[in-house]
Amino acid sequence: MADEQFDSAPVVTSHAKGRLVPVVIVAVLMGAEGLGVFLLAKAISPSPVPALAAGAGGIGEGGGAEGGQKYAEVELAECRPSNTLSGKFISFHLRVSGLVVSANLTRAQQLAKDNRARFEDSVNTVIRGAEPKYFDEPNLDTIRRRLKHEFGEVLKDDGLIEEVLIPHFMQSGPGL
Repeated sequence: MADEQFDSAPVVTSHAKGRLVPVVIVAVLMGAEGLGVFLLAKAISPSPVPALAAGAGGIGEGGGAEGGQKYAEVELAECRPSNTLSGKFISFHLRVSGLVVSANLTRAQQLAKDNRARFEDSVNTVIRGAEPKYFDEPNLDTIRRRLKHEFGEVLKDDGLIEEVLIPHFMQSGPGL
């Protein structure tokens, strides 16, 4: 009976060990290949280029005679206009600034202070008269363009404000 117990015990063979060796070899080869591809891609790829704030347009780029900023921001208006052209009452809260050449900063700040109500009226007029599809544009390009034109009319100088910035734009109304 004791002999039967020893005869029925499973015998460990090198068959299981024989399956493990190719798996380990393939895993080591795949790891070495991955490391080689990573090092090759790292060696071939160019170093990253620092991003500019405004991209290809050139506005917002630093630099000047003394290395200072070429452009400066002037806050022009902050108001809460509404729009009903979609058939619903939509209220907005927005702040509008202008990008001006640094040399004209003090002049622009004084004009912004002197014409504050006219700027706010222009913003209200543009927002009240804007089609609802203009508010769905990702960059609000149409609104910015119309505001730049209106501000040029107020200032009697189309070239003073280089770009209209809308740093704060919130919509509120039914279903929003």
